[in-house]
Amino acid sequence: MPANALKTEPHFHDVLVIDDYAETRDAIVAILEMQGFMAHGAVSGPDALDMFQGGLRPCVVLLDLRMPGMDGWETWERMKAMADLAAMPVVILSADVADDARAKRVGIREFLRKPIDVQPLLAAIERHCAQTDS
Repeated sequence: MPANALKTEPHFHDVLVIDDYAETRDAIVAILEMQGFMAHGAVSGPDALDMFQGGLRPCVVLLDLRMPGMDGWETWERMKAMADLAAMPVVILSADVADDARAKRVGIREFLRKPIDVQPLLAAIERHCAQTDS
């Protein structure tokens, strides 16, 4: 991405990136922070659930599917069991073949394939965060 395409004004949007692979999670968080987002990283589903219990309410969650212990599908099911998280926009980030039918059936908003292309990722975040603005 050209340097002049980088935004530096803050968005005042919180984004949570849930991915067990540190390099991927940290890179996405860094990109989002450079774009002015308040980005948080969680190393697992349970870690993210702890962050939610602590009060974090991002405008969108970027969720990896393949994680040890609790995968992304189970993480989303547990989120949906919490009334104030059930409608939270979730975008799957996965190298797996997109299972769009399953994703739509369970309420996932979008499915982006890894390796992540920055522009579609930013567009997805902007779309979902704009929908949650008051």
